[in-house]
Amino acid sequence: MSEQAKSSLPNLLSAARLLLMPAALMVALAGSKSWFVILLTVALITDAIDGPIARWLRAESEFGRKLDSAADYVTLLSGVAGIAILWSDIMHRELPWVASGLTMFFAVIVYGFVRLGRAPCYHTWMAKLSAVACAISLVPLLAEWTEVPFHFAVILLMIGGVEELVIISLVPWHTGQVRTFWHALKLRRERKAGG
Repeated sequence: MSEQAKSSLPNLLSAARLLLMPAALMVALAGSKSWFVILLTVALITDAIDGPIARWLRAESEFGRKLDSAADYVTLLSGVAGIAILWSDIMHRELPWVASGLTMFFAVIVYGFVRLGRAPCYHTWMAKLSAVACAISLVPLLAEWTEVPFHFAVILLMIGGVEELVIISLVPWHTGQVRTFWHALKLRRERKAGG
């Protein structure tokens, strides 16, 4: 594999995630739970591996972060829409939790555009943890075993959203990754110390 192909691999995985979502919505509209789950699972796997592959290949870039974030947004919205179509009773029951999570998700994006002129692409540790927790929590939720893991995942998502809102306020000039609130404080202190 050429160096150019290697450096493009993470972005290709993010792009594949974007392309899978219209297909996932189409199979959801057709009523196929199994195909929806397969496509969503493949999309979530690409989300889990594109970042580590980018770091391993030293192929991280601002474009890659933005593409990954865009793919994350589309995957989340398509996943919620597909679940609403195929598991409408569960969606109705869990609507307050879903609405709370989506409200925080959009609050971060809107505040990012207001404060930064763009959506933040920080890829914080809490955002990654809540994404994994949300994905895993879908198994017991959709199997109707228990909704507790899903509620826990939404709480993590809300905490992560608050952290991102604070990061946006602390370091509005920063365009790269900010792992935690503490990293944002460090960046702010460094900038003040530098004049």
